Amino acid sequence: MPGQRSAAGSDFDADDGAEPPFIVTGWPSGRCLVDLLTAGPLDPWQAARVIAEAADGLAVAHEAGLAHLCLTPACLWCGRGGEVTITGLGIVAALTGAHAADLAQADTRGLARLLYAALTGYWPGEGRAALPPAPRPGGRIARPGQVRPGIPAAIDSVTCRALSGQAREGGPPILSPAQLAMELAAVTRPGPSSGPSPGAAPAPTLPDRTAWLPPPSSRAVRRLTGLTAVVVILAVLAGGGWLAVREMTAPHRPSGARPAVAAQTLTPVSATAFGPLGGSDGDNPELARLAIDGSPATAWHTQWYATAAFGSLKPGTGLLLDMGRPVTITSAQIMLGVITGADFQLRAGGEPVLADLQPVARATEAGGLVTMRPARPAKARYLLLWFTRLPPDSSGTFEAIVYNVRLHGIA
Repeated sequence: MPGQRSAAGSDFDADDGAEPPFIVTGWPSGRCLVDLLTAGPLDPWQAARVIAEAADGLAVAHEAGLAHLCLTPACLWCGRGGEVTITGLGIVAALTGAHAADLAQADTRGLARLLYAALTGYWPGEGRAALPPAPRPGGRIARPGQVRPGIPAAIDSVTCRALSGQAREGGPPILSPAQLAMELAAVTRPGPSSGPSPGAAPAPTLPDRTAWLPPPSSRAVRRLTGLTAVVVILAVLAGGGWLAVREMTAPHRPSGARPAVAAQTLTPVSATAFGPLGGSDGDNPELARLAIDGSPATAWHTQWYATAAFGSLKPGTGLLLDMGRPVTITSAQIMLGVITGADFQLRAGGEPVLADLQPVARATEAGGLVTMRPARPAKARYLLLWFTRLPPDSSGTFEAIVYNVRLHGIA
């Protein structure tokens, strides 16, 4: 067939004379990220390690002058043996005409989108990519930790810095696949600040099965819609199977000791805007229920003020949660707006009166997902999120936003 070239000794074919040109490649082994996410988001530590391997492989490709530019969840495959495969390198961009002024940053942002999808099950890029679009409260993409409580702050930070290409939370912008691989490797490395990690994986390498179209013996033919036709499948050995279930060692309990009662998720029966005088002068009372509806796309927010100190109009404002009966609170996860700067207290008591609701935990300069743990379990029917200082908003004023409140304890 005129114009057809194939890599010697392989099952790859291409025809750059057809309309449109086409390339035939072997089907990758394993399951693509889209299929994996049908069962829900991945474990955050596993998601970070998989994308770290993909980023390491793309860093090798960039050193060879190759970029992808069209990364989607359908391009990332995870094999049973732990290999991570990226398909479409050098092909999809050539066929679609995709281009970028900064190839490294473009692929870094693509990898960050894959990480966001693996962490949350939502797609933060353009189009659906076979996944629902990421929530955009206030027109901005919600942080992974806002969408899915429990994502470690370090992974959330790396995702945001790679996705935006800007410095955030005191960390530098992440602008290349190599840098992203290093940052993710750092946060998933075993240590007191990271989650469980399996044995060290072998250094990522490009597989032996690498096919170039046209093959090296035919380098004079180098045209596919105006660009070099390249087929590269990056397979990175992750070792031990990245979806293997981790066994957690139970802590030793002395003989005869009574087992501790496991904490559970506790759901408030109602939420009420609450001010210095109680429920009668709270901010935006009609929105209070949105803080406990479980949706990261809806929120309660305070009124806007001219200063972080409420424009000297009041000492504070908050959200009162009625548990319906006395319960024991061991921890609370509060999903705030992305801008830091909020000072607030978690207060607990038996009556919905500010004087009876005593502080049991505090947070300062807070934003994003905040986890609060009382020094000792707090038994109370009412809980109050009491803001004493507001973060800035994008309009030059100040307001606090609460997307979701999740409580843990003993009923």
